[in-house]
Amino acid sequence: MNKILQFVWFKLCWLGLILAPAILVWPVLLYWFWSIWQQPIKARLAVISITIVGCVLDSLLLQSGVFSFVSSNYLPFWMVLLWACFALVLVQVLADWLRHWLLAAVVGAVTGPLAYWAGALLGGQLVYSDIITMLLILAPCWALLLAAVVYYRWLWSETNEAKNVQQQ
Repeated sequence: MNKILQFVWFKLCWLGLILAPAILVWPVLLYWFWSIWQQPIKARLAVISITIVGCVLDSLLLQSGVFSFVSSNYLPFWMVLLWACFALVLVQVLADWLRHWLLAAVVGAVTGPLAYWAGALLGGQLVYSDIITMLLILAPCWALLLAAVVYYRWLWSETNEAKNVQQQ
């Protein structure tokens, strides 16, 4: 699957999990399992690691009161699945598109918080008390996350492995 199509699939998963999580959680889960099965083992481990880091980050933000969910005091399953889908597209597509960690940090600082805000506006069950505080707390978290993933993409990226083999 080419990178643009993978990115579009992620956006459809994001929208589906925000608008109708109870209905679309199973098709998204099947898509995720099929997609991760297609990845090399190092990429699978990266996806799972990023998913865990993202869920821990959101759980800490949830427990500290930066935001909450209407239906739960814990991270809902659809949000865990959303992190899994984001980790997949981050490994498949974004880490290669955002080749420099500084660019990734800027993109993360802007798009990460906006995704939470847009999800809340679309009815994604996310509740926040102060939008400015939420955005200001999420921005450095997302900047750091994307910068780190792009910086360490050589751990799973086949293109970087090919470059290392050619240099030897």
